Amino acid sequence: MKIFLFTTFLGASIILQGQESVSNADLSRKLDLILGKINGLEERVAKLENENSEVKKEIQAAQKTANEAKTASQVVAIPQDEEEKKSFMSRLRLELKSEDDKAAGAWTEEETWVGMRRNLTMFKVRKLLGNPTRMTLSLDPRIDRVYHYEGDLDADGTEEVGRVSFFRDRVVSFSSPFGR
Repeated sequence: MKIFLFTTFLGASIILQGQESVSNADLSRKLDLILGKINGLEERVAKLENENSEVKKEIQAAQKTANEAKTASQVVAIPQDEEEKKSFMSRLRLELKSEDDKAAGAWTEEETWVGMRRNLTMFKVRKLLGNPTRMTLSLDPRIDRVYHYEGDLDADGTEEVGRVSFFRDRVVSFSSPFGR
């Protein structure tokens, strides 16, 4: 940048020396033009350097993600022995189902069941826990409807079940899938 500035001033002085008479106003105007161009170039260089550093950060993040994916794909290897392969696939199926069940709504988190209490309306229960996995009508005269929240939340092969019983649109009893 300093070399460019020096050659610009040198070129301007040579041009000015070639002219017979130069007024201070002309010289000042030309100098202002040169300084304006230099300021513009400095701004462009600063902008390019900033964009370059952002691109470098994005490249590093992409490399990190690629390395993590590569490492993760190397860790998961399907066993060759038929019995081990069967066991591995069974565990994988349970894990995938568990993850799917956990994504079913807020009812899959123990903290949301802390907010459950008697006399909540059906609307408030759905707002708190999310939509039930199934609903049933009850033959019990003190219960109109039962919301069932079911899923394998800990990937152990057994489904955890939560129930909320209603009478006249109000909670009369409930049981958490977490045993509380």
